[in-house]
Amino acid sequence: MRVACIGAGPGGLMLALLLRRLGGHEVDVFERSPAGATYGFGVVFSRFSLARLRRAAPDVVAALLDRGARWDDVEVRRDGERITSSGHGFAAVERRALLTAMTELAEQAGARLHFDTEADAADLLGRYDVVVAADGSGSRTRTAYAGEFGAEVAPGSGRYAWFAVDRAFDAMTFLFADSEYGPVGAHVYPYGPDRSTFLVELGEEAWQRSGFTEGSTKPPGWNDEQAMEFCAEVFAEHLRGAKLLGNGSRWLMFPKISSARWSTGRLVGLGDAVHTAHFSVGSGTTMALEDAVELARRLAEHEEGDDLDATLTAYEANRRPIVESVQQAAWASQRMWSHAEEHRSLDPATLMLRLLTRTGQSSADVLLRLDPQLAKIGDGVTALPDGPVPTLVESAERPGTAVLLGHDSPALITTDADATAVREAGERLRALRFERPDAALGLLVRAPAPAEEPVARLVDSVAALAAAVPVDVVAVAPGTELPAADRTARSALAERLTATGTRTAYVCRPNELSQGWTHVRSGRAAEVWTTESPLP
Repeated sequence: MRVACIGAGPGGLMLALLLRRLGGHEVDVFERSPAGATYGFGVVFSRFSLARLRRAAPDVVAALLDRGARWDDVEVRRDGERITSSGHGFAAVERRALLTAMTELAEQAGARLHFDTEADAADLLGRYDVVVAADGSGSRTRTAYAGEFGAEVAPGSGRYAWFAVDRAFDAMTFLFADSEYGPVGAHVYPYGPDRSTFLVELGEEAWQRSGFTEGSTKPPGWNDEQAMEFCAEVFAEHLRGAKLLGNGSRWLMFPKISSARWSTGRLVGLGDAVHTAHFSVGSGTTMALEDAVELARRLAEHEEGDDLDATLTAYEANRRPIVESVQQAAWASQRMWSHAEEHRSLDPATLMLRLLTRTGQSSADVLLRLDPQLAKIGDGVTALPDGPVPTLVESAERPGTAVLLGHDSPALITTDADATAVREAGERLRALRFERPDAALGLLVRAPAPAEEPVARLVDSVAALAAAVPVDVVAVAPGTELPAADRTARSALAERLTATGTRTAYVCRPNELSQGWTHVRSGRAAEVWTTESPLP
C-alpha cells in the first residue's frame, strides 16, 4: 500500500514508522515547515499514556524519557502558600527533541520525509492509495474538506500564551495570582535540566479588560513582548529572576475541533486535524500518537481486496469513544481555568483538591491511595463523610416530588435539564410555596450533556427561577449520559451553581459516595446525598 501523510508532527511520524515496521508499506510524509522548525516548548505525558505507547513503540518512549524530565508531584501556589501532592507520575520532553528523535526513527524504518514541501490532498489522492491528514489544529486539509469531514471549530473563552522559562521547576506547578485585569493562572512543568514550559491563562473577563493584542492577527513566529512582560511581572516571585522565553508566543484562543467523520473516501485524519482537547489535560500529543498506533494497525492488517471504508471506519470506531471522553474531561478542565473568579476565594488546599478532580472523574479514596499525605493538607482530605448521608427517594405522598429519608428535609421539585422543563418546575414550585409558605423547598435538576452551552443554559434557567421563587437548595442529580460523561456534567453543573451563590447538593449512587464527598470537600457542593432508585 502507498500511503501519503500530510504533516510531520508526532502523529504523522509515529504513523510512518509503524506502517514501515508493521507492513513494509510505502510511506511518504510531507511537511511544509523546514526540518526542526516547530512552535511550543515541552510536551507532557502521563505515566498511563507512556505505558500504552510503550507497547507500540518502546524506542519512542525511551527517546522521550532519555531526552526529557520526569516527576511525581503536583504543586499549587497561591497567596504565598504552597500545597503539594505526590504519586501522580509525569514525563515531558522538548517538542523539538521529540520530533528529532521520531524523525530519525521514521527514516531508519524506511519512511521518506519531505520537509519544506507543500502538499495538497486532492493531488496526493491521485497518486497514493491512502492519504492521511496529520497537519494539526490549523489543518488546511480539514479546511478544504470541511463538508466531507463534518468539521466544526468552536473557539474557547479566555486566552492563553505559551512560553518557556530558563529554569527547571520541580513539579507540575499551578500558579495563581492577581493582576490589574483580574485573576491569572499558569501551568508550569519541566521538560529538561534547565527548562520548563510556562503556559499562562487569562479568563475572558480579564482578557476583555486588558486591551492586549489578539495573537491570531499576527504572522507566525511573532512574539508578543507586552504579553511576556506582563506575565513576568505577575509571576515574578515564582520566576525568581529566571527569564521567560518566546517562540511565536502570543495571546491565543484555544479552538475545540470536532469532526462528524474522520475519513472520506481514501482520505483519513488523525490527531488535532480532526479533534482537539484543551491543553490543561495534557492529552493532545498523546491522542495523536494513539490515533497513529490504531490507524497503523488497521492499515497493516488491510489486505488487497478488503473494503478500505470498513478499515477506516473500524479505526474511527475504536478511537472515537476514547477521544470524546478526553474531550469531555478537557472541557471541564478548560472551564475551570477560564473562570478563575469562581475559585478565587478557595484556600490553597481546597483549590488543590478541586484541580485534582476538575474533570469530575477522580474520587478522594483513589487520590488518597496515590498520596496518603493528602489527609494532612488543609482540614484533611477524607475518603468518606464521618456520619450518615441522606438518601433521596420519590415522595409517596406527592408524585413528582423527592424527599430525603429520615430527615426534616426540603421537598424537591424535579426537572429535566432544559429551560422549558425548569420553567414548568418553577410553576409547580411556586404553587407549592404558596401552599406551604414556611416549608423548605428545593429543585432537583438532572445533569445535561457535558458541554458549555447546555450547562450554562441550565445554570441561567435555575438562577432565574431562584430569583423569582425562593429556593432553599438545588440538588444536581444523575442525567441520561453515559457514566463518565454524566459525572463530568454533574461536577461542572454543581460548581457553576455554587459559584452563583446557590446552595447545592450533589446526588450520586451509593457506590459513588467517595466521589460525591470529594465534590463537597473541593467546594463544588455544600452536601452530598445518595439515591438507590430512579428519581421521578
